[in-house]
Amino acid sequence: MSQAAHALPPGTLLHEYRIDGVLGVGAFGITYRGWDTHLNIPVAIKEYFPADLAIRKGERVTLKSAADEELYHFGLEAFVSEARILARLKHPNIVRISRYFNAHGTAYFVMDYEEGTTLAMIARSRKEGFDETWLRGIFVPLLEGLRAIHAQKYLHRDIKPGNIYIRQDGVPLLIDFGAAKLEFGAATNYGYCALTPGYAPLEQYEDGGVQGPWSDLYALGATLRRCITGKRPVDAKTRLLAVEQGLPDPMAPLAKIAAGRYSSGFLEIIDSLLALRPEQRPASVGAVLAQLETGEAAGAVTSTIVPYVPRQHMRNHKILFIGPVGVGKTTAIGALSDVPVVGTDQTASDMTRSRKEKTTVAFDYGIMNIGPNERVHLYGAPGQERFDFMWEILKKGVLGLVILIDNSRPSPLDDLAFYLKWCADAVGSATKIVIGVNFMALDQPHDLESYYRFLLDEARVPKIKPPVFEIDARNKTDVVMLIQALLVTIDPGVQDYEL
Repeated sequence: MSQAAHALPPGTLLHEYRIDGVLGVGAFGITYRGWDTHLNIPVAIKEYFPADLAIRKGERVTLKSAADEELYHFGLEAFVSEARILARLKHPNIVRISRYFNAHGTAYFVMDYEEGTTLAMIARSRKEGFDETWLRGIFVPLLEGLRAIHAQKYLHRDIKPGNIYIRQDGVPLLIDFGAAKLEFGAATNYGYCALTPGYAPLEQYEDGGVQGPWSDLYALGATLRRCITGKRPVDAKTRLLAVEQGLPDPMAPLAKIAAGRYSSGFLEIIDSLLALRPEQRPASVGAVLAQLETGEAAGAVTSTIVPYVPRQHMRNHKILFIGPVGVGKTTAIGALSDVPVVGTDQTASDMTRSRKEKTTVAFDYGIMNIGPNERVHLYGAPGQERFDFMWEILKKGVLGLVILIDNSRPSPLDDLAFYLKWCADAVGSATKIVIGVNFMALDQPHDLESYYRFLLDEARVPKIKPPVFEIDARNKTDVVMLIQALLVTIDPGVQDYEL
């Protein structure tokens, strides 16, 4: 059954709002055309309705299975986040929200209703394509809307023709921010993935892919490409597979295939947005707007830079790595540190020798610079319990903790339970945690899903559910991903940290 078939029927009343019809459906919700019976004006009403998890009995939304309650509430929290995001984003090119409320076992928010249609509908009906003047007329306002989103430390993460609404007066609006905070935590790995093939950049497919303004810019570039070519862009994973096999990128540059129909500078700018690798794209909306003024291709970033605007005056931070012997704490700190790591390794003289020749007996220490005036002090705690007095010393003043787990050990889930309990007892629930699983191999009994299920087990004590990632401690990108995830859990506004 299609999700539209689950929609509330016309005439249904939600407080003072009357449902008049369906405007659109998505993976996690239904948007209705409605009427405010108090003010006598049309409105748009969005309902949280994940069709894979929920059914409708009369007007009430209920779960298909009680086992899905955790996932349902993860999504509901994301829906509330969407409402809050839109309430904060006051911009002429972003849809405006006026109210949020709960009813019938689910939640709703009310938006301004604008006469018009989506860019997807226009593109399907406009066989002759679009001229450059028209495309620039929507490109620049959408960039300005994106700049407002990014200024609030949010990403849209699902820009596509269906999520761009063109009002009757031609003004474009960014709509459907369901993916902007669609962070189900572990639940995303059960199949809830906020991306649209052809428009999603490569980093949205990758576990721990570093997303930033460049990710939204890729999706906007793909949207413009669809308008120019009349075809859905080639999926980023398909492009990567071809490139890794030594084949040409199947997404031919617009500067080549659309030459003569559009100015070369305009096409080159769109091509720069569609660079496969994030570090090859423009770093910010401002960079693209500046290049549009000159007509030259936007410059690519020289590295995956994630700018951070400090929310506190604190210049020094502290992160503690904990985990069993041989898990890779020293290696991970070495991958991040901008200075040689200070270690306290000694030759192993007990059962630890079977894991490694030398072992940390006090702590490892490194420094990671995150800007001209800020740095993170990285500490690695010794793995043996007989040195747990060092754990108590090192926990003082930590910004967050990284638990590293060795998946090749006999009982890695028991190790994780042990360290989670220590965290709960020693530093409390207010301190944020991220988990990295090292030494993952296909022939091992535990895969990443085993850790997700372990964390979602309601019978487990303590009920701490930090994000978990598969990593290689030798790989700086993997370890940076852990720190990025930790910083975002500490402060969701800190998506843009320069690491």
